[in-house]
Amino acid sequence: MSQEQQYARRMARGTILTQLYRLQDMGLNDPATPCTCSRLTLRGLGATGMMPPPELEVSALRWLEDKGYVTVDWAMDDHTNYESVTITRGGMDLYEDKKARAREPGLLLQPRR
Repeated sequence: MSQEQQYARRMARGTILTQLYRLQDMGLNDPATPCTCSRLTLRGLGATGMMPPPELEVSALRWLEDKGYVTVDWAMDDHTNYESVTITRGGMDLYEDKKARAREPGLLLQPRR
């Protein structure tokens, strides 16, 4: 795998985690499930260029779920489509950690203030 492909995967993972964190932090998800974001919301963000392309999205979600940063409500047994994604406490902690890049080199979070 080329460095560009590795960078794209790390960026996709970080972008998804960032969007999930921001949506729950701003109270933009369903109040009954504030840490859970629907597929339609994430796809809407994708339509505006704020999410990774679909070919990277599912693999990034699998990786984030394997690491315990999110839980995914998969729509099918083959894990090719999902209904919703929930950011876990571990995912929130990672996003809030100023040293997240060193702590988790498998994803790339944009610098924050």
